Amino acid sequence: MSSRRQFVTQSTLLAFASALAHRTALATPDLAPGWSNWSGGQSCSNRALFYPQTEAELLSILKSSTGTLRAVGGGHSFSPLIPTRGTLISLEAMNGLISHDAHRLQATFHAGSRLAQVSSTLWNIGQGLFNEADINVQSLAGALSTATHGTGRQLQCLSAYITALKLITAEGEVLHCSRAEHPEVFQAARVSLGALGILTEVTLQNRPSYTLQEQVRVMSVTEAMRYVDQHKDDFSHIEFMAFPFGNRAMVKTLVETKAPETPVTTPWIDENTLLDFAANTVRQHPWSNPGLQHLLGMFVSDSSRVGPSWKIYPSTRAVRFNEMEYQVPATVGMQACEEVMAAMRQHRLDVFFPLEFRYVAADDAWLSPFHERDSVSISVHQYYRQDYHPIFAVIEPILRRYGGRPHWGKLNTLNGRDFQDIYPHWEDFRRIQRQVDPHGRMLNRYLRQIFA
Repeated sequence: MSSRRQFVTQSTLLAFASALAHRTALATPDLAPGWSNWSGGQSCSNRALFYPQTEAELLSILKSSTGTLRAVGGGHSFSPLIPTRGTLISLEAMNGLISHDAHRLQATFHAGSRLAQVSSTLWNIGQGLFNEADINVQSLAGALSTATHGTGRQLQCLSAYITALKLITAEGEVLHCSRAEHPEVFQAARVSLGALGILTEVTLQNRPSYTLQEQVRVMSVTEAMRYVDQHKDDFSHIEFMAFPFGNRAMVKTLVETKAPETPVTTPWIDENTLLDFAANTVRQHPWSNPGLQHLLGMFVSDSSRVGPSWKIYPSTRAVRFNEMEYQVPATVGMQACEEVMAAMRQHRLDVFFPLEFRYVAADDAWLSPFHERDSVSISVHQYYRQDYHPIFAVIEPILRRYGGRPHWGKLNTLNGRDFQDIYPHWEDFRRIQRQVDPHGRMLNRYLRQIFA
């Protein structure tokens, strides 16, 4: 088995071999009524939730509503970008391909499209995204508004490939934006946090469709760090997942290939059930974590698979978690990662999920965490049944000390002054935000605080 999720799946078999005497029945946590995100960490009791099917319906909703407006997507952001007592608008029904240009390799989609729909549709018209995230159930608008990314030294976040967009403001004004038309609004809207208006259409610059070979290599954490550092320019995509308590890591690389697609194998047991059991076991018995991680190498072997890019990129994430992710300058990425793992071991942090290390190329979007800086993405996760504050409180100061910028869709504790210090165009964005949304209707409590 070859993917990230399969690596974790095999590791969770160790939980069954640990001979722990007790197991608590799993139950879905009670959530507040109304909207909630995927992990259950963010929720709200909103006034109304609308699902417009056309632009005319959307404009009617904007005209008739009052108070705060927030657009919701797939709910895979962990930060408090959505919660409001006002009105929520989902563009779920406004999805699919609008048009495409085979010569320019560009395609325009309704912004409510899910990433999985976008990438598979592009394959059918001979195009492909330059890069993709490993979770593809987000809405296109949500992924772009938070600078969602994959991995690769020469590959940018998804927002960097926007060539044009349509933005409808809270006042009902329709803005067609590009580098030539409303250029400053375009720069702000590429990574907007949903603070400018409702993103309804997006044109993406793509490339010809392609097939990928994924290779997985299992080694010690030290070997993985050395391998990735030495070979970071030899692969279009390279990353590693580290289990620091057991000194085991998985290095994943992707390269383009003309080889035929490999057959899909069906696991003999549900992998997400195993992962949920293992994470819950460590939650109840923290002492078992180092031993379980240490035995990983006995159950996991190197592997390879081939398939269309849209099939190789994504992973199934059914076991819920909360996540913190920072982007630090690529020049200090390995040093920062090493210090983070040392802190995890020193503080004996109770976490089973692995640390992720990826590369992302610089871009010029105003609020992109990769603005004018090649970066390394370092992510830490906590099982959704566990309190994430202890681990994030230890890790975040380290990442901030290395000049890190947080992923907009992931948890962090920064305020407006902090963001002003790390984003050169922070005041430019605030100016555009006030210009297109003078009454602040697109701002919930969190956004009002950081843009105050």
